[in-house]
Formats: sequence, C-alpha cells, structure tokens
Amino acid sequence: MHEIRMALKQLKNNRAPGDDGITAELLKAGGEPILRALQKLFNSVILEGQTPQAWHRSVVVLFFKKGDNTLLKNYRPISLLSHVYKLFSRVLTNRLARRLDDFQPPEQAGFRKGFSVVDHIHTLRQVIQKTEEYNLPLCLAFVDYEKAFDSIETWAVLQSLQRCQVDYRYIEALKGLYENATMSVRLQDQTSKPIPLQRGVRQGDVISPKLFTAALEDVFKALDWKGLGININGEYFITPSVC
Repeated sequence: MHEIRMALKQLKNNRAPGDDGITAELLKAGGEPILRALQKLFNSVILEGQTPQAWHRSVVVLFFKKGDNTLLKNYRPISLLSHVYKLFSRVLTNRLARRLDDFQPPEQAGFRKGFSVVDHIHTLRQVIQKTEEYNLPLCLAFVDYEKAFDSIETWAVLQSLQRCQVDYRYIEALKGLYENATMSVRLQDQTSKPIPLQRGVRQGDVISPKLFTAALEDVFKALDWKGLGININGEYFITPSVC
C-alpha cells in the first residue's frame, strides 16, 4: 500500500479525467478505503493479467504547438487516460525504472534520472575540438524521430522488456493493455468512435518514455558499430543517442 500512497502523491491535480470520469483529486480524497481497493485491484491485475476495460480506452485531444495552425503536424496529441490506470502505471514505472535503466548504456541520457543532454553536448564539443586539434576526420549525424512514440511497434516493446528480464507478469499486463487498446479523437465537443490502436506507446503515460528507450536500445544493438566511433583510451566511444 505504501507504493500506491507514494504514487498517488505523484499524480498531478487539475488534469482532465479519462473515459471513466475519475479525477486525481477524487482518488486522493478517498483515504484508506480507496487505497485498500486500489491495492486489491492492482494485485489482481499483476497476478491474473486481466486489466479493466476502462484502462484500454483513451481520448486523444490535440494541443497546438507553434507555426501554422492549419497544419496537423503542428499539433501535439495528448491521451486522456483513466487516472486509476495512470496510478497503476506510476507504481509500475517506479518498480521497473531501475531495472530498465540498468540495461541502458551510459550514452543514453533520454528520460533518465541523473542524466542530462548537457553532458552529451559537452562530449560533442570535446570530440569536435580534439578532431580539429589532431586534424582527424569527423562526421556527425543528427536524427529527429518524427512522431516517435506513435511509430514504435508493440511487439518490439514487449521483446525489449523480455531482454531486460522484466517479470513476465508485468509484461503480460502491458501486453493485455496494448493488444486491446482503443482511442477516440475529441475535437471541440465532438468525439469519434473508438479506433483500435495497432502500434505506438501512449502519449501522456508516465511509463511510455521508458518503454520507448528500451525498444530503441534494441535497434542500436542490432546495428553494426564495429570499427566506428572515436577512440578514447583504446576503446571506441559511440554515441547513438544524444537525448
């Protein structure tokens, strides 16, 4: 119950509810009775692998970023998820974050506590300075993952969790959520019919960044880096991920 209590404190107030209409404030006001009910529910999900239908549904709203407001690419999709699910996801993330991070190389700074893109910027500047100093060739490539969270395949996420030796019960729970996930799009006061989700991790879900970087690391491991990189102290330093 301590895990749920701590995760509940991490839930932000004044956020739109999911399809079930339950807000973070409502969960926080429930006291010990709601904590016991949530504990029973979460244990059931982990042990039996069955997730409530409300957790499978999300409502997507579009937030304007910048630029031409008539272009769809200038809008960021946000999923309105069940707050009960978000609480479960927070508990799961707190449990798995350390294990997933342990399987990430030091050059992966994305979504990791204690890591910063500033460190990678410093490394790049040092590499540029040293190659100029010793007149060495240097090629840099910067890749922008357009619609990154939407592009990842579900099977790739589950496979990466297996590689990270995540408890199979957690994998089964996530598998059930993603295999039966649907989304509806809300524009002003109109909401579409549910649309089955074929791939991608959920926008607005606290565990999504960890799932994305876990799957991304599998891609990097599959590439042939032999003989590539900068030689530092006899080892080739490769930075496939800047942020």
